[in-house]
Amino acid sequence: MMHSTAGAAFWSVTVLVLWVVAVGGAAWATVWMTRRPRPRPPVLPSPLDILERRFAAGEITRDEFDEARARVREHELDV
Repeated sequence: MMHSTAGAAFWSVTVLVLWVVAVGGAAWATVWMTRRPRPRPPVLPSPLDILERRFAAGEITRDEFDEARARVREHELDV
C-alpha cells in the first residue's frame, strides 16, 4: 500500500500549527495573568475620620466629638 506524501505533509503541518497555537496560547495566558491589575481591597476610614465626618455633618456635638476623640486616642496608645 502506498502512502500519500501530500497526506503526510498535511498532517505534519496540522500538528505543527496546533503546537504553535497551544504554546502561543499558553504564553499569551501567562502574560495576561501576570500583567493584569489586581483589585485592591477598599481602604476603610479610620475611627477619627468617621468622628470628623459625623461632627462636620452635625450628627454629634463638640463635647461628644472631644470625648470620643479622647477615647480613640487612648485606644491608639494602648495598641
